[in-house]
Amino acid sequence: MNTQTNPMADGIIREGAIKLEGLEFNTKFWAKDPSLWKQDKEHMEFIVKFLGWQKVYDWTLERIEDVVSFANDVKENFKHCVIMGMGGSSLAPEVFRTVFGKQNGYPELIVLDTTNPDWISAARARINPAETLFIFASKSGGTVEPSSQFAYFYDEVVKSGVKEPGKNFAAITDPGTGLEKLATSKKFRKIFLNPADIGGRFSALSFFGIVPAAIMGVDVKKLLEIAKKEAKTFGPESALKDNAALQLGAFMGACAVNQNRDKLTLLTPAEIATFGLWAEQLVAESTGKEGKGIVPVAGETLLPNFDFRDDRFFVHLSVPGEDNKRVAARATDLAERGYPVLTIEMTDIYELGALFLLWEIATAAAGAILAIDPFDQPNVQLAKTMTKDILAKLEKGDVPAEVTAPILVSKDIAEDVKLETLAQDLYSLLESNDYIAVLPYVYASPEVDKAMAALRNKIMSKTKRAVLFGYGPRYLHSTGQLHKGDGNNGVFIVLSADAKDDIKIPGQRYTFGQLCNAQALGDFNALQDKGRRAIKLHLTQPILESIEKITNLF
Repeated sequence: MNTQTNPMADGIIREGAIKLEGLEFNTKFWAKDPSLWKQDKEHMEFIVKFLGWQKVYDWTLERIEDVVSFANDVKENFKHCVIMGMGGSSLAPEVFRTVFGKQNGYPELIVLDTTNPDWISAARARINPAETLFIFASKSGGTVEPSSQFAYFYDEVVKSGVKEPGKNFAAITDPGTGLEKLATSKKFRKIFLNPADIGGRFSALSFFGIVPAAIMGVDVKKLLEIAKKEAKTFGPESALKDNAALQLGAFMGACAVNQNRDKLTLLTPAEIATFGLWAEQLVAESTGKEGKGIVPVAGETLLPNFDFRDDRFFVHLSVPGEDNKRVAARATDLAERGYPVLTIEMTDIYELGALFLLWEIATAAAGAILAIDPFDQPNVQLAKTMTKDILAKLEKGDVPAEVTAPILVSKDIAEDVKLETLAQDLYSLLESNDYIAVLPYVYASPEVDKAMAALRNKIMSKTKRAVLFGYGPRYLHSTGQLHKGDGNNGVFIVLSADAKDDIKIPGQRYTFGQLCNAQALGDFNALQDKGRRAIKLHLTQPILESIEKITNLF
């Protein structure tokens, strides 16, 4: 893959390259030397256990015949395949699903990374459980979202009359997890055991990404072989001018450290738009910690003649396709106006595997410049713990009033904030380097997507700030680490909602709707615990009307 830059980006990349050369990054990285990121024993021992992704394409290629054989079996027996996962277990499959689309003769892939009951109901309405393969994907094996989805869909398969319900399920997990034991006891159709030394957000070219891609009909052997070929240009013998991964890493790191430009804005044509979701998770969760962070801005509407603040830098992913002309024109305009812009050029959509690897290496390089550990996620557990506390009350039949309170504000915001003065109060909170994040726990129907985009665009137009957007609980496994680990540079609007049609979770005393709203409140509590400026609003049905009312306030 080739890169193009404008003069401003060139100068920034040179700054980052000098830092990487001083660290001997390209030698130590491939030698798996943890001192690139941290010097203390505890961190170093942790880091070396999470570098198995560097050449995982070789590991996966060695097992590719088994993957393809399983995909052929699925092709003959199922019409749909539902991926039940979160974060690194679901976002790479989502990229494959949208980039390659439905392949003739292969099952349709549905990626379900939510606890929202309306979202789950929409997926249920599209399938016949008896003719659907469900993949329970979880590195740890105990993630609450896919665990709850499994309980529901296993029950649906049983109700459909399937004599051996376990044959409608497969698992992707690490060795020795509770999921491996569950899959064995329930006699799953297949268990794929992934290398334990690969973190979820670095797992796109392992079983977590490749198995779903194969099932939907992607030529995964070709994908991995191209990634392996391109990887030579990222290796220790490759000069910076030929190494797109190091160029991007130097650009990201130097922008954040030397230029006070921490808002990485992704310019993605429609053909590869969902790659932004994957890159967003990778960058935010890897760099947002210790009071630092690179803030990825994905899926932003390219408003005409918009004047961005000087905290922005841009990466344009150029791919074959009609929409790329529009995005390329905007990238050229930004470059000519003096914003730093780096373009990564793909000539074949099967270079997607190499693009995953490129961004993984770049993020590791940026982490070295920031002097943080890009492989841990120290603040993710906090929201989980807060949610568990709420669920414990729900299990006792106690529904905290805060779950559906019309408005909650964190203790760092004036207590007299009211809905009618929300916009003015929010604007008054903004400081020089802040971003805003809109975080809805609702079903992303096309109509809701459009309404949320209008809300995001209005806030962006009014404030000129970067406005992050992420559906909950997905973002908890993505930008959630950045929200709580960076330098307190965000103002957060959490939107919970009444479910249109709630669903009971088999084996639990609470519903999907209650779980989803507990996660929204749990994250609000976690943000407040970390001293973040957060507002939580509860939307009532009909959701579209509620969103429009909120938008009108701005």
